[in-house]
Amino acid sequence: MNRLLRVGFDVTPSDASSAGISRYTKDLSAALGRTPGVQIERLMDLEAPGPARVPRVMRRAGRRLAYYPAMLDRTAAHRDVDVLHCPGTMVPLRTTLPLVVTVHDVLAWRSPELFSRAGAAQQRLLVARAAKRADRILVASEYTRSELVDLVGISPDRISVVPLGVDRRFQPIEPEPMQLAHRFGIPPTPFLLWVGTPEPRKNLAALLRAFGLVRRRAPECVLVVVGMDRVTDRDLERELEHLGSSVIRPGFVTDDDLVALYSATACLVFPSLNEGFGLPPLEAMACGAPVVASNRSSIPEVVGDAGILVDATDPDDIADGIERVVLSKDTAADLRRRGLAHARQFTWDRCAQLTVAAYHEAIANH
Repeated sequence: MNRLLRVGFDVTPSDASSAGISRYTKDLSAALGRTPGVQIERLMDLEAPGPARVPRVMRRAGRRLAYYPAMLDRTAAHRDVDVLHCPGTMVPLRTTLPLVVTVHDVLAWRSPELFSRAGAAQQRLLVARAAKRADRILVASEYTRSELVDLVGISPDRISVVPLGVDRRFQPIEPEPMQLAHRFGIPPTPFLLWVGTPEPRKNLAALLRAFGLVRRRAPECVLVVVGMDRVTDRDLERELEHLGSSVIRPGFVTDDDLVALYSATACLVFPSLNEGFGLPPLEAMACGAPVVASNRSSIPEVVGDAGILVDATDPDDIADGIERVVLSKDTAADLRRRGLAHARQFTWDRCAQLTVAAYHEAIANH
């Protein structure tokens, strides 16, 4: 009888501010827990009892820079694991265990203007240190793999491409216009959907300009902006004021609400300038939503031929892509059909299986 593979999985990033890293940590650890032959030891858990529990001092921000990296290896050794997986870029100060690290992007090299000078330097340090110490590096796309090789100087032989999954909760449901109107103030008219965080790379400003163009041919359309509770960019604020009540901002929503919005939208628009992967297009496809997305970075890998790819720097091209969907029922129906089939290829169970293969490589090469 083969011995169980005991995996020390750092769940600290599950409470990260980045929605993508948090979802990755939660959903992958759950899928690994379902994988035959694998036993997951959730390390640095804020809520777990016993030795895995993190002391209250760790709830402060300083835990990630001092106490946490020093304690992670000790906690893993106490749990007698075969391999240690850090799904973010914080790694132990030292460890004798085979180490697997997930690198989500290299934006600090490719787009340092998105950070403060100190923030970019810190991100470069963390990613480079994690990649140097890891026995195996996981990335979600071929794009991120090539970026790590070209910009950070990592050998491609040390990197495994492991695409992310779409949770099973994301599936089509019957739209309920009255419920959406009551809950979010969305009128019973076609609406476009944007899901993201208020970062410049998410490129909401270009979408707002494109939406203004779309309204000339489809004046009944509204735009629903999910994930942004306040605006700090003056140019963005001016665009929002110009569009007025045609833009609805429900702020952050639950996954159940997201499923309802994906299932009802005329089109998800994802004009991001740079993504290590980009889950919203896949989640939308899994719920039967047509997708118009950027033709940059990893996004063409994720969307494939199941969506419309546009130049995210050109509001006219974004508007043309949207109009192809909202003005043609045949195009919308074709994208819904292709998107559903495409999204089925991306599961967290498959992500877990590929991750386990990387664990074995890390152990063999340690």
